Amino acid sequence: MAAASADSPNSTPSNRVLVLVQLAGGNDGLNTVIPFQDGTYHDARPTLRQDQGVLTLNSQLGLHPNLKGLKGSWDAGQLAIVQGVGYPNPNLSHFASMSIWETASVKGGIGDGWLGRYLTYLDQVGESPNHALEGVSAGSLVPPELRSKTPVLALQSLRNFRLQPVNGHGTPVDVENPLMQFYGAFKTAGPAPFGALLDTTLQDALQASHALRATDESYVAKATYPANSPIASSLKLVAETIVSGLGVRVAHVTLGGFDNHAREKPVHDKLLLDLDQALAAFMQDLQGHGLGDRVLVMTWSEFGRRVKENGSAGTDHGTAAPMFLLGAPVKGGLYGGQPSLSDLNNGNLKFTTDFRSVYASVLEGYLKAPATDLLGGNYEVLPLLKA
Repeated sequence: MAAASADSPNSTPSNRVLVLVQLAGGNDGLNTVIPFQDGTYHDARPTLRQDQGVLTLNSQLGLHPNLKGLKGSWDAGQLAIVQGVGYPNPNLSHFASMSIWETASVKGGIGDGWLGRYLTYLDQVGESPNHALEGVSAGSLVPPELRSKTPVLALQSLRNFRLQPVNGHGTPVDVENPLMQFYGAFKTAGPAPFGALLDTTLQDALQASHALRATDESYVAKATYPANSPIASSLKLVAETIVSGLGVRVAHVTLGGFDNHAREKPVHDKLLLDLDQALAAFMQDLQGHGLGDRVLVMTWSEFGRRVKENGSAGTDHGTAAPMFLLGAPVKGGLYGGQPSLSDLNNGNLKFTTDFRSVYASVLEGYLKAPATDLLGGNYEVLPLLKA
């Protein structure tokens, strides 16, 4: 993965972009950042352990052999690895734990996402250009961490981001379109503030639609993205929205398939290779467009896996796991304590870094936003990022 060459981000906070990569299903952190010198690791994983080709980080830890691009970023000082990330009294349910990470609240439940609150904050302090692309999700749904009072777009294709004709006839903004009929009726009959809001939202969406379609027609990727890879396609879509210059602040992509209770090794190996190659292309693409120092990538997964493999050559739901932060804004290195593989809680790792500390570090150190207000508490800010 090529370095972006900057010693510190050249962009102002208003130009910085955070790209969230969700590893859905519970990534096996011990086979991602591997404690290859720990005898307990080898004993606990007779079939799953990674014995060959570990990409050495130090005398104790190494990256999975398929993470060669990330190892290149590590060597360039542009990969931070936060170890043992979790939270108190961990929940091993996918949905409950995802909600905790998405809302930054150990209570979970439905509410604004932690990055949705960030987007609302931008509107409140007047730092938002009030366009439709501040928050972007590559996919058909808005992820809960971006849920907010601020409009967020779910995109599957730049070319198709427009009001669609209905029943095979009419133009995209034809008055016969039911959306336009609803808009006109509501604007006429509804309270004035809501009519103004709809006016602004519709205008922003139409302007964004035209600009993104123009970007799609002229866009030339500065890297070769892997073929037949949903995560690569999603990251390419995000790169296009960033290159469009329409003010993307937060983007979200998902790579699923990490819930490997049986025959984990071939599946996990493939997932990590897919992730690594897609991220390498994405970072190279942004750098080729002169935007490499504006973008920070952060990975997360709802939990890790248990230390000991199960009887089906897989791993069951666990707790703490590493997080990656990638890009020119990063101060590369290891952060947080590596959890003990022998001092366990019911077979699971004891977390050493609260995930909200990582969030606070990104909010304060990169996005220059008030982490205490947005996260609802005070959390340690780690020195992960350049000024």
